[in-house]
Parts: sequence; C-alpha cells; structure tokens
Amino acid sequence: MFISRIAKDGREQLTADHLRKSAKYAALFGKKFDLAEICRLAAILHDLGKFSTAFVEYLKHSFAEKEAGKEDSNRGSIIHSTQGAKYIYEFGCESYDFFTCLVSEVCALCIAGHHNELMDIISPDGKTPFIDRLKEDKPSLNYKKILEIAEQEFNLGQEISDIFQKAVNEVMTFCEKCMQKELNIDFMLHLLTKTVYSCLVDADRYDAYCFESNIEAIPAIFSWEEHSNKLESRIATFPKDTEINKIRSMVSDYCYQAASRPKGIYMLCVPTGGGKTLSSLRFALNHAKIHNAEHVIYVIPYLSIIDQTAKEIKQSLGYTENDNYILEHHSNFFIENNDTEQIVNYKLLTSRWDAPIIITTMVQFLESIYSAKASELRKFHNMANSVIIFDEIQSLPLKCAYLFNEVINYLCNFGGSTALLCSATQPPLDKIPKPLIGSNNSLIPDMSDSFRKLKRTNIVDKTKAGGYTVDELGNFVINIYQKEKSCLVVLNTRKDAVELFSYLDQYFKQNNSDTELFHLSTLMYPKHRLRVIDRIKKRKQNIICVSTQLIEAGVDISFNAVIRALSGLDCIIQAAGRCNRHGEDPNGKDVYIVNLSNEDLSKLPEIKDGAEVTRKILEKKPFDLAEEISTYFRDFFYKEKSQMGFPLKEINTSIYEILSTNLVGYQNMSNYGNNIKIALGLGFKSAGDNFSVIEQRVIGVIVLTEESKDLINKYKYSSLDKKNALLSELGRYTVNLYPYQMLNLSKALTLINDELFVLDSYYYDEKLGIVFDPNQKAAIT
Repeated sequence: MFISRIAKDGREQLTADHLRKSAKYAALFGKKFDLAEICRLAAILHDLGKFSTAFVEYLKHSFAEKEAGKEDSNRGSIIHSTQGAKYIYEFGCESYDFFTCLVSEVCALCIAGHHNELMDIISPDGKTPFIDRLKEDKPSLNYKKILEIAEQEFNLGQEISDIFQKAVNEVMTFCEKCMQKELNIDFMLHLLTKTVYSCLVDADRYDAYCFESNIEAIPAIFSWEEHSNKLESRIATFPKDTEINKIRSMVSDYCYQAASRPKGIYMLCVPTGGGKTLSSLRFALNHAKIHNAEHVIYVIPYLSIIDQTAKEIKQSLGYTENDNYILEHHSNFFIENNDTEQIVNYKLLTSRWDAPIIITTMVQFLESIYSAKASELRKFHNMANSVIIFDEIQSLPLKCAYLFNEVINYLCNFGGSTALLCSATQPPLDKIPKPLIGSNNSLIPDMSDSFRKLKRTNIVDKTKAGGYTVDELGNFVINIYQKEKSCLVVLNTRKDAVELFSYLDQYFKQNNSDTELFHLSTLMYPKHRLRVIDRIKKRKQNIICVSTQLIEAGVDISFNAVIRALSGLDCIIQAAGRCNRHGEDPNGKDVYIVNLSNEDLSKLPEIKDGAEVTRKILEKKPFDLAEEISTYFRDFFYKEKSQMGFPLKEINTSIYEILSTNLVGYQNMSNYGNNIKIALGLGFKSAGDNFSVIEQRVIGVIVLTEESKDLINKYKYSSLDKKNALLSELGRYTVNLYPYQMLNLSKALTLINDELFVLDSYYYDEKLGIVFDPNQKAAIT
C-alpha cells in the first residue's frame, strides 16, 4: 500500500487518493482562469514519486521518530517530485507541435518546483537548470519502477493522454485570446505558468491540511448583501452640511451606481479629500454582490496609512473582534497575546488569501506575483474573480509599471477580476509602451470643476534663482506659520528635513514659543510615526511638521498651509491634499512651492527628473497644476521610459524581458552551443530573486525601546512558530537601513541569535528617529 502521509493520529492517506483530491482542487481553482485541465494535469502527477516502497519506509520511520519525541533526521531525503515532472516532460517534449511542448514544459516546471520555487528554464546567463534536472536519471529516482506502479494504481497512460489533450486545447484558446486582445503572449504565458503553479501548490497543501485536520473541504459562504447594507447604513449617517461633504456624497453615489457595470479596469479620479476610501469600497462591495465575486482586495501603497485605512473600513462595516471576514496582510499587523491557534489560522489565511475582504500593501501584492517561491505564489489564484482596489495608484514605483500593467491585464482578461485604480493624480498607465488594455473608464464624471469651486488651495510658486538656504527656508516657514498657525513642510531628502527641523527647533526654543514642532521620516519606527500623526491630529493648531514625502498620500490630516520642495507635479498635488483638506476655510489656503540651494537628489533620480518636468510647467504663467497633470505625466513618462520594465543594469536586461522574450538568456545559451528545443525559455527564479518593490539591499533593524525590549527577550527563547509571530509584532519597532547606514551604526548594533539586529536607544531620537551622530541628537534635545 503506497501512502502519501501519516497524520498525527496515525491515519494514513493513500497516494492515489492524495493525487486525485489534489487534482480535483487544482481544477476547481484553475477553472476561474479557464485552465482547469492543465491544473488538473499538473496536480495528478505532482507526487508520482511517492509510489515507492522507499518513500513509505521513510514516512513510517519519520512518524516513529516524532512519536518518540525526536527530530526527523531524514526529512527531504527521498526525492518524489522529479519523477512526475520527468514523466510529463518526456510525454510531450519531443513533439513538433508547439502547444504540446508548451503544456509539457509548464506542467513539468510546476511539478518540479512545487515544494520550493519555480526554476529558470533559461537563466539570463544562458544556463538551463530545469532541463538539466529532468535529464538526470539517478538510480535514487527509481524512475521506471515508479512508473510501473503508477500505471497499476490508476490507468496512468490513457487518463493522462485524455487530460493532456484538453490542456492543449485550453492553452491554444488562451493564446488566441491574447492575440485578440493584443496582449504580450510570452508574458501572459509566464503568468499562466504561475497560475498553474499556484493552483497546484495550494491544492497540494490544502488537501494535506484537510487530511491532517480530518475535515472535508467546505466552501465558504459570505453575504456581500449583508456587508453592503452595513456600509450603506454607515454612509447614511455622514453629514451633508458643507460643500465638501455634499461633493463627497455625490462621489459616493456615483460609485454606488457604477457597481452594475461589467467587470473590467476602471479609474476613480477624485481630488484629495474626496472620500475615495469608502466610495471605492461602496463600489467594490456592490460590484462583488452583482457579479458574484469571491474577494474584495484593497491594496494600499504605504504602511504609514494602512492602519488608518483598515480602521476606517472595519468601522464602516461594523467589524468586531469575533469576526473573521477581513484579513489584514501586512507587516504592521500582529496577533495579540501570541495566541497559537490564531497564529496558525492567520498563517493559513495569509498564505492563501482565502478571506472575503483582504487589506494589503502594494509590496505584498506585487511580490506575491513576481516571486518564484511557492509560499508567495500559492495565493495568486485567489486574486481571480475579485474586485481589486488600488489606492493612491500614482505611488506605484516607476520600475514596476510594466509588471503591474501586465498582471492587471491578465487578472481582468483571464481571471474575471475587476481592477479599480484610485488617485487624485491618475497616471496614464494606458498610454505607456506596455499599457493597461481597456482601462480608460472612469467610475464618475469629471469632478474637477466642483472641487475647483471649493477653492481649498491656491498653488503659489515661490521658487527662486539659486534656491533657499536652510536659514532662508527656515525664516520663510516661520513667516508662513505666524500667519497661519499650522504648517506642513515636505522636503525631498531626510538630510534637508533634519537640517530644517533643527533650525526651527533652535528658533522656537530661543523665543519660548508654545509651538509644537514635529518631524516624520522613514528612519522612525512605524509605531513612533503613528504616534506623531495622532498627536498632530489632536493638536491641530500651533504646530509645524517637517516631513519627507511619506505623509503625502492618503494620510487624513489637515494644515492651514503647506510648503513643498520642488518635485514631481503629482507629489505637489498630493501634498496640497494635506492643506485645508476638509474645506475649513471657504476662501482657500496657500500651498507654496520652494527650491533648495544645496539639495542632493543624486540618489533620487525619479524625484530629480520629476522636478525638472515640473519646473518647465511652472514657467507657464498663469498655470493650473491640476490642468497640467496630463502634460506632466506625458513628459515624465517619456523621460523615464527606460526604467519601466524593472531594469537590471548588472546583466543588461530587465525583469520584464526575462519573463517575456528573455533575449539575453537565449543569446547566452546559444553562445554555449546549446540547441535544446524549448517552448517557454523564461527565467522565473532569476526574475523572482531580483524583484523587490522596496530596495532589496535594505536590512531591518529593531530599535530598542521599553516596549521592544520585552519582545526581544521573548524572541530569544521562543520556539520557531512563536518567533514568527513575535517578528510581526517587532516590525512595529523596525527601521530599514541601507548597508552603508548599517556600517555607520556598527558600534551601536547588537546581533540577537544570529538573526536580529537591535539598535542601541542612544542612537534613536524621539523627534528625529535614528541618528547616525549622537551629537545631532543632543543638539535638539
């Protein structure tokens, strides 16, 4: 009897049963993409190597060791994924039919990597690790004997032939649709492969979970109607006493009415403070109800605003601690009290995204797709048949533009999803070289005139030849503050922000002012930043905040005046959204654009280029920045077009290329004299290893505080599962640093358990965050 696993209670699962159940689940998941049969094909063969007496002996030995309280000394010692991959690859690789070869490759690749990650078929350096693995015929594979047993267990040959032909038909239809929609077929096939992989990985692990838990899979039942009604009840309580509230209500009503539109790609372009969060949610819940969507996924650009947004959504839906229909998946979220059962459930939900409403970040969204790892890609199939809201889409990193567009094209054209792109400064992603297809659909009529009549802000160009020194800018800020009593200053670099903050701090100390001075930057740990923002909201008057651009998008905060260093026009408009946000002054308030004399943007090329494009627009007199946004994006995107595919300068290619044509890989393979016939020569692992929304080179450092100290001590002596939970909580005290910053702080860092870097609190200031020179801290204390 050939078994696949032994549960903790001693029950044994037959390998044939595991393969058939996994195939059933995979086909069900793949059906959302019209890829049921190719997913079934991969799943029914994925553990073919378990038809082996050696594997059965290994399982029983491992079970006995666990029963005796010992560690599994032989874990992973019996290969059981390569056999199925080798079988399906040989089944079609010699065919002269492209689609036959393609189906064989896709299934073999997914099976071979289902424990860990997708391999490169052709690496950028021209090597072929996947093909090389399948061509090996080690005695330890016991390949021929396993095929004989599999044939006896279930009619392998004929059954696989039938499924295989259906899979070929699916892929042919898929490619025809790509041509009809004018989509990049190579890139779409890369996403098809990841879909098959996602369905296989989730089916395999979900069946294992059900068997271990001794439960049958039960489809979740969720009422969009019930939660839509809760939101409607909440919206009915919103005041309509001011012009801004009337316009917000109008935006919300338009979104409600648009919910009956067909699935597709839509835009919600509303000026800052227009109520995008709940208006977009209103559309999403009702659209999901009408179209029977499985999920609403709310994607937020920054951790600095995710807590605020999650809180607003939960309050509007009457969410309580006992509810479980909202999943927050981001590094700020942690389980209270380290409850083991809750941690296990949360880990399962975050690995699958099998919750009705998911609140996550752009980092989680994109890295779940462009990783090659099973742990990340497992959730990909659950992005189908969903309503996906992208808040503050203008914050999408430019290097990710092509990759973002293509996955949205895929999910909406093949996965039956709807995407909603929200912004006050909507970037024309449908007009770049790798565009969104069919996205020029606004949920609402143009509301710019309505908001313009409110006159919430006036943009004032105060740039000057040579720019402002720190002292000059400080005096300018003081003059504006004395008139307005609250002022936000947003600068492009942390160095400039610290210098200005220090100048203002000395001034107000010397003048015994009751002004409260705040600073915000990414060198403050997340919980500290949230504390500062909450304090600003409560204080409201007699405050100045000096910040880097992290405050610009989505933070619900209002000042009487804003001063913004010259940058991209979209950033300036976003900063203006923090001024007179709720129309407190019906005559409008001023937003000043300034330039700095010694500003160093050498490490911030996008901001530098954006500032140059904006400078040309400011030369037009008079100018209306809201009217000029399309001109700005046209010129800026043209200037930056070489950066949109995630360039990898070291190997003279891009992630977009590695996952589509992979010309560099093919050329290098040819240079080796390698003439292997390959249908899909992409570099999945290389692309995944090089992809990171946030700069890859940063290292997380935990700031030692009274709160984090206790967590660190618990971490030192905790089991692995407890450590993972503690890491989430420690994320609230973590700052990401570059290697050169780590070097500057080397004397202040302690390595805990060879895993965690902890920063001495002496190098942390309660106003500035991390300081690299303690004298700087002393100067402002």
